Amino acid sequence: MNYPISNQENQYTNHNIDHSCPEVRVIDNFLSEEFFTSLVQMIDYLPWTYDRYSVCEGDNQPQFVHGFYKDFEPTSEYWKYIRGVLPVLRPLGGLYRIKMNLTPSKETLIQKPFHVDGIEEDGSVMIHRVCVLYLNTNDGYTIFESTGEKVMSVANRAVLFPGHLRHAGTNCTDEPARIVLNIDYF
Repeated sequence: MNYPISNQENQYTNHNIDHSCPEVRVIDNFLSEEFFTSLVQMIDYLPWTYDRYSVCEGDNQPQFVHGFYKDFEPTSEYWKYIRGVLPVLRPLGGLYRIKMNLTPSKETLIQKPFHVDGIEEDGSVMIHRVCVLYLNTNDGYTIFESTGEKVMSVANRAVLFPGHLRHAGTNCTDEPARIVLNIDYF
C-alpha cells in the first residue's frame, strides 16, 4: 500500500541546535505542524514488527517497532517520508539509526529498564546523540538516571541528549499506545 501523504520537506528549521551541548534539551513544536501531522498519519500505514521486549529480554515491556534507518543506510521504503526531520536536527556526522516505537498501554504505568542506545560489540557506548520525538500526548515519559529528570510525552516535543546518558521510557495508561520516533545520530 502506498502512503497517501506527499514526500514533503519540513519547513520548520530554526531551533539552533547545539550538538556540543552536554545536557538534556527539550524542544516543543519541534517540527512544522504540517510535517508533524504527516508523520502521525503515517503510523497507520507502517508495517510493524512485534518485539517481546523493549530494552532487554524479560523486561515485560513488549512493543511494536518500525525501523527506517540502521547501520548507516535506509531499511524501509517509508524512509523518504521521515527524512524531512533531518533539516531540523542537522546531524553533523550522519545517522546511525531511526526507528519508531509503539508501546501499548497498560492499566499501570511501567518504567522500562535504564539503558543507553548505540552499544558497540565490545560493550562500549558509541559517541553519538539521541533525539526522541513524541508522536502523541500521553502520561508516559522519558527519565534520565543521573538526574531523575522526567520529560513528559507531549505530541511534537523532542528531547535531545548525549548518547551516553542512561535513560528509560515507559508505557502509558491514558491512550491506546505511547509512540515515539527515536533517532541516533552523530
